[in-house]
Amino acid sequence: MVRIDAVSYGPEGVSEETDITVGRCRELVEKHGVTWIDIVDMEGRTREELEALFALHPLPLEDAGRTDIPPKVEVYEDVLFVVKRTITWAEEIETDQVSLFLAKRYLMTIHDKVLPQLEDVKVRMRKKDPKILKSGPDFLAYMVLDAVVDSYFPHLDRLDDIIEGLEEAIVRDPTKASIDRIHSVRTDLLKLRNALRPQRDSFSQLTRIEAPYFKKDTRNYLRDVYDHMIRALDTLDTQRETVTSLMEVQATLVSNSLNEVVKRLTGISTVILPLTLITGFFGMNVWFPGVGLNTGEAFLLAVATTAVVGVGLLLWIRHKKWL
Repeated sequence: MVRIDAVSYGPEGVSEETDITVGRCRELVEKHGVTWIDIVDMEGRTREELEALFALHPLPLEDAGRTDIPPKVEVYEDVLFVVKRTITWAEEIETDQVSLFLAKRYLMTIHDKVLPQLEDVKVRMRKKDPKILKSGPDFLAYMVLDAVVDSYFPHLDRLDDIIEGLEEAIVRDPTKASIDRIHSVRTDLLKLRNALRPQRDSFSQLTRIEAPYFKKDTRNYLRDVYDHMIRALDTLDTQRETVTSLMEVQATLVSNSLNEVVKRLTGISTVILPLTLITGFFGMNVWFPGVGLNTGEAFLLAVATTAVVGVGLLLWIRHKKWL
């Protein structure tokens, strides 16, 4: 169900209203210097009201109502439309879409679920930070984008811990380390990389865009967010390369373990082969000089010969370190 909250602020202070209508949002925009309109789970009727009361173009509104739009930056007359991706991690890691409409007197954010990073920005506003109260909606947009990008790093740290655990499992016992788990982590990293990579270009575009509501000082702040975005992507690349290396290391270790098993089996076969030959030879019921045929001495001779040859071969193989 759609939920609309608004935070208005200016030098006089901060006021917040929750679960209001689009019409009330329009009134707040006209009344206050800057208003942040936060819309969760936008529906068709809300989209029509936004188009009518805020004169927003229907194309970005349609994109804002979706969840699979890649990051981008577009300008529609006097409104800047920005799409970014956030990371969510419940049972599985995935990305969600957050859309921003930036105008001269308001910032509008649209997303399909409550995002903790946006709530953190609201907490900072409630504390009446003078920097925020003296700034326009462009600085507020920077704060939202900065919160979105900074929220990546706890998830990346969690992935680091998972990868470190996989490394320890492979070193401890490569045969039991699940290749499916390694492949799953690699798939997650690739999914994140593909979802977040376009944001690098979109942030670069934001730092260069010429718009009357984007102050030069704000563009400097956005360059800092761009640097954070580059660092996050570099971390993802490093993690993906590490996981790929883990797959290769596990394959190598498993292959080495298999070679050790084959080597031991070969050594055992080498010891058994002459013993089989000796027992087969004595089993032909032939007469042996000095011991006769089918006598106790013949039996002892066969056992002694088998033992001497077997022990001799075993010692020779151990001396060669083949077993």
